[in-house]
Amino acid sequence: MNMRLYIVPLVTVLMAGCGGTEETTRIPPPPPTPPAPVTQPAQPEPEFETSTDTVAGVYKTPAPRAPSPHHVPQIRFMVQIGAFKDPENASHVQTLARERYHLPVVNDYHTKLALYQIRIGFFETRGEANAFREKMHQEFPADYKDPWVVQLKR
Repeated sequence: MNMRLYIVPLVTVLMAGCGGTEETTRIPPPPPTPPAPVTQPAQPEPEFETSTDTVAGVYKTPAPRAPSPHHVPQIRFMVQIGAFKDPENASHVQTLARERYHLPVVNDYHTKLALYQIRIGFFETRGEANAFREKMHQEFPADYKDPWVVQLKR
């Protein structure tokens, strides 16, 4: 049988049911509701406290504690290897450091300074971070002329 014989009457019936001469009343949509106010306390954006090794200071190192089987490492220090205005330069330094050291490398944009800050590694102690900073400086002195340790704020 010819399929057109069935389709044409079906389409005609469907179209006849869709139209009408009576005017329909449209119900306006409800007005948009304003967004609910945020009731959660605003969390301060995490910032980094930086210090350079050229400033003389007295650092008190806590006594080493015995390792615990339930010890959860607290990441407190990173090594900053540069700060850049140009995002392409920042990305290049980030990629190169990640390839060389196979460690986490963070590209953190600081809005107040308008700088991309490149930081590498997560260290529990300042001593670990300083040792890694020295290693970087010795292995690639031209690329890492002035890396410094930054402490994460809590």
